[in-house]
Amino acid sequence: MQTIRFEKEVPVIAKYHTVVCGGGAAGWAAAVASARQGKKTALIEKFSFVGGTATAGLVVPLSGCYHKEKRVVGGVCWEFVKEMEKLGAAQIELPKGHISFDPEVYKLVAQRMLRDAGVHLYTNAYLSGHKQDEKRITHVLIESKNGTEAIEGEVFIDATGDADLCHMAGVEMLPVEKELQPMSLCFVLGNVDVSTDLLKNHIHHDGKNCKQSAHAGIHAYLDEIAGKEYVPQFGGPWFNTTMGDDLVAVNITRTAGNGADRETLTQSEAKLREAAFRIVELLRKKYPEFSRCTVVSTAIQMGIRETRRIRGLYTACGEEMLRNTVYPDSVACCAHPMDIHSATDNTQTLMHLPVPGHIPYRAMIPHEFDNLLAAGRCIAADRASYASIRVQATVMALGEAAGIAAAMCSANTPARDVSIELLHEKLRKANAIFLAADAR
Repeated sequence: MQTIRFEKEVPVIAKYHTVVCGGGAAGWAAAVASARQGKKTALIEKFSFVGGTATAGLVVPLSGCYHKEKRVVGGVCWEFVKEMEKLGAAQIELPKGHISFDPEVYKLVAQRMLRDAGVHLYTNAYLSGHKQDEKRITHVLIESKNGTEAIEGEVFIDATGDADLCHMAGVEMLPVEKELQPMSLCFVLGNVDVSTDLLKNHIHHDGKNCKQSAHAGIHAYLDEIAGKEYVPQFGGPWFNTTMGDDLVAVNITRTAGNGADRETLTQSEAKLREAAFRIVELLRKKYPEFSRCTVVSTAIQMGIRETRRIRGLYTACGEEMLRNTVYPDSVACCAHPMDIHSATDNTQTLMHLPVPGHIPYRAMIPHEFDNLLAAGRCIAADRASYASIRVQATVMALGEAAGIAAAMCSANTPARDVSIELLHEKLRKANAIFLAADAR
């Protein structure tokens, strides 16, 4: 491969205590948490809004707040849910506790919480590089309409989902144990009749009327006709309310591939956009409820279930979750089943947790750096535990823990030496941590 080398001077435009890279669920929660600890905080996001998978990816509902009818996630996440609920833009689907929401109002409420906390937003800015001094990152580089700019920080949080900053810095990644879970392109349909038995219970995932979240009838229909005409690879399907009368968010497409690779993303997004319209065509032909539906929007980014995960000081383990292991440095609980989607066919495997699973702080700390934390789905986790951790409520809880821990770091206190006792105290003060005895 031919290479070129060039050098340029880059302006350092600002300095912060905490710099959060990535404004998805984990990232914006981390930024709010750090700023609320009184630390000057920046949030870098490639889109013009935050929310990541929830907003850019149209993944509804927000899952993972409840385990067996008891809430195990609080703090920033729950405050956010209640604010959306006040605006009529969220619905808590009890007893399971999934949160249906309007993705557009999500953007607004999250933006308000960030601004109220005093976070400096760098939207429309793409993380492109970093500078480091031995075991400390000193700056990150961003690309925008202003060109290349540098932001200096004392502590950095990688909440990019794909561990982009950690990868750039040379952090060792865990090996892929098996195939990566598939990617999906979600979309929203309008003019859907949701009043009939086909959909009226399937767009709510409360467990009261429809025990299965995936629509078994439509799954069977697509399987049946696959031998007669072209049906793209699919999963579920899952239909979800976005709080609009005739709007339905659809999670059905899937394809194998590495979502951390540019060319794979290009080809897969084009493939899945074709697949979405083909599946809608098949639904229109079969079901009166979809006969007049239109594709209102497709996600502007694919839903990426799995890419890079760091090698941390400790690796969260599925077997330990199932054994109810409580770590001395637990900082969040996860409630979602271990949910693994096949990349090669239309199946998935689910294993329900008997008790909320615990996630240790050490899984967020890369071996090699003093002032770098990972938050969200790029933490150190094996395949089984990761399949539970990766959902929105859990990564928001991890983000909040990372933000508070970052605020406790300094030149003399690297991330690994943060007082766990004090971290727990601050998490409880924020109503953010719900361990076994705290679940309610």
